[in-house]
This record gives sequence, C-alpha cells and structure tokens, in this order.
Amino acid sequence: MPTLFIKAGRVFVARKEVDLELVEEGWEPVARFKSEVLAMRAARWYAERFEYIIEWG
Repeated sequence: MPTLFIKAGRVFVARKEVDLELVEEGWEPVARFKSEVLAMRAARWYAERFEYIIEWG
C-alpha cells in the first residue's frame, strides 16, 4: 500500500514497505492509500496547496 510522507517542503509517495523507514529520517507519514493513483493525487494536492516538491520511490 502506498504511503504519503511529508517533510520540510517535500511530499514523498513511498511504494515499498522498506520506505517506511523514512520515519527515522524525519519524514512524517500522512496517509496510506489502496492504489498508487490515489496516493499521487493526494501528493499533487499537497504540492499545489503548500508549494511542496513531489518525490516518489
């Protein structure tokens, strides 16, 4: 399940469970989604609303 993370002006869509270790690097998990499409839509919303940069892995 894709997870959306936020950190200092960036939003990250993690597609792998290994990426959940990002919490240790200061990323804050915001939401989990059933599909990558929904996760990317949410990431675009955050990026547009708060002027964040989108990253994915």
